[in-house]
Amino acid sequence: MQKITNASLFDLKSVAQPVVVDEDVFFIETTIDEETNQYQSAILSINTRTNQLRQWGTQGHQHDHLQVSPNQEWLSFVSKDASSETTTLWIMPLSGGKAQAVVSEKGVQHYFWLSDSSAIYYQQTSSAKNKATEGKETEASKEKAALFPEVKSTNKVDYLTDGVGFLNETKSAVYRIAINKKTPELIYTQKDPFQLAAVSEEGAFLYISGEYAPEDEWRYGSMIYQVTTATQSVTSMADYLPNGTYSFAALRGDQLLVLGNDLTYGFVTLDDVYLIDLTKKTAVNLSKGLDKAFGNAIISDFQQKNKGPKFYWLDDQTFLAPVTESGKLTLYQGTVTGQWERLVDLPLDIVDTSQPVAGRVTVSYSTPVIPSRMGVIDLENGTINSIYDPNKETVATQMISQPEAFDYQGADEWQIQGWYVPPIDPVAHHPAILYIHGGPQVCYGETFFHEMQVHAANGYGVIMLNPRGGQGYGQDFVKAILGEYGKKDFEDLMLGVDAVLVDHPEIDPKKVHVVGGSYGGFMTNWIVGHTDRFASAVTQRSISNWLSFYGTSDIGPFFVKYQLLRELDESAALWALSPIAYADQVKTPTLVLHGENDLRCPQEQGQQFYMALKRHGVDTKLMLFPQSSHGLSRNGLPHLRIARINAVSEWLNTHETV
Repeated sequence: MQKITNASLFDLKSVAQPVVVDEDVFFIETTIDEETNQYQSAILSINTRTNQLRQWGTQGHQHDHLQVSPNQEWLSFVSKDASSETTTLWIMPLSGGKAQAVVSEKGVQHYFWLSDSSAIYYQQTSSAKNKATEGKETEASKEKAALFPEVKSTNKVDYLTDGVGFLNETKSAVYRIAINKKTPELIYTQKDPFQLAAVSEEGAFLYISGEYAPEDEWRYGSMIYQVTTATQSVTSMADYLPNGTYSFAALRGDQLLVLGNDLTYGFVTLDDVYLIDLTKKTAVNLSKGLDKAFGNAIISDFQQKNKGPKFYWLDDQTFLAPVTESGKLTLYQGTVTGQWERLVDLPLDIVDTSQPVAGRVTVSYSTPVIPSRMGVIDLENGTINSIYDPNKETVATQMISQPEAFDYQGADEWQIQGWYVPPIDPVAHHPAILYIHGGPQVCYGETFFHEMQVHAANGYGVIMLNPRGGQGYGQDFVKAILGEYGKKDFEDLMLGVDAVLVDHPEIDPKKVHVVGGSYGGFMTNWIVGHTDRFASAVTQRSISNWLSFYGTSDIGPFFVKYQLLRELDESAALWALSPIAYADQVKTPTLVLHGENDLRCPQEQGQQFYMALKRHGVDTKLMLFPQSSHGLSRNGLPHLRIARINAVSEWLNTHETV
């Protein structure tokens, strides 16, 4: 048996986007190629009766957005050419034959089949510049553009997006393309950004998601709109819903499910499920008082290409809903009369779901010791049957640490959940890591973490806690740190470390380190400014100064307003909540890691904290990762993901005791 290493990342595979056709399950399998330093994806199918595997798709392409036509004759998917930024929508006959390109353009995005499978509706988004030069770019023009770059300008609040960069003015449109004609027909366009969410069965209506109030860029929130394709008239679902923010969930005939809330607690307000009767033009809150977190808020660093568990109509009266609860992804059945029943409650993380068929739903899932599997859940008895494990042989040769779930009393005697990942080779007086998650409105849970397993293989115990502010424990829990960052959440974390040390006396309390990213990076910065109990610290993609964060983050103004309950002119209060204000109190050796293309927690946040630590003589080091956005640890360039974990390990190893 071997221990998991950084290089194990190249041996493990993840599966996602299951689609069921009779006895066959189609899905996307992702691997990471060390030689090319790229993620590679293939379309596979497995027959649930014979276990026969088949490969589909196109040679040499990355695949995504897997679907099957309603008549089950065509497999459809998209691929993107990184060099030209062209996206191709493909269809492939399930009876056999080569894939056929339906459309190949820049900016092709979401697509939907018409119910009779005769046509596909797809969204295309392009900048005015791209549209004007479409088909005219040459190597010479590209070289000239590189030598004479254009000035970037904006007059918008939202002009940046992490992972994308500066947002040029764009134009979105929905096209219809008949399978037998291959000539697209423009169906709808508008000047404001939107996302195609659904198409009615006969194509009479489009459902798009866009800003709640496009004319007021300081008004936070989104809304669902119905577009009548024949007349181009647009109806806002705000006509039927309370003032707030809403997103698409599921459509069946004239019944539309949407998720949304009234922003009572800003964007940490838990969503309710609303049923809109499109004929009667009424809306009913189906989940009032349920106090559940719909969707998947469980974080990990391994899954790729997953679209998340979705809402699905089961029939005219019932639907399936994913809910995050206590570190698990559970499945509920809801009814149009507001009745709720938990159907599936298993200790696992469901990362993708198929359309339910005959009382069963096919899922891709993970547990703390299962990186990624495909399985079928029986909705009647809530059990799961594995049908495909891409890592079976690899995991059989690996020693994987089994995390121990526990509860403890945090601040104000609140019950807090956590997991302890013991080292593979437990020895007396071994070191440990308090690893703080991001968000903060996410949670640790019953899922696989490659990095945590690497630390366990290296002899560290890993403490993973869900302090107040995270999802899966109700509205009071998730809103508890609004305006109070670094207060009760700090106490929750320190009390969690105390509880683990009591239950695991084999841990050397002088060898406990603290590591965190994003919100966890903020908390790491805050912790080292308020206690000297940790042997060392590693802060990643962190926040150190709320004043500069406000103006440089792609979510700065709204995050500061709704999370800290402060505005920019309240500079004294924002400074008091900023870890950099306490840099003169830091004595803990602190490694600062940051992605150069991080626009969520911009690079300057890490640089400021590093320079403040240098100013006060703290043992510190700054490492910047090129071509890396906020998601470096999850989907960044593979060699940089490896370098990041190596940097963490080396820092901890060279700073063994307080």
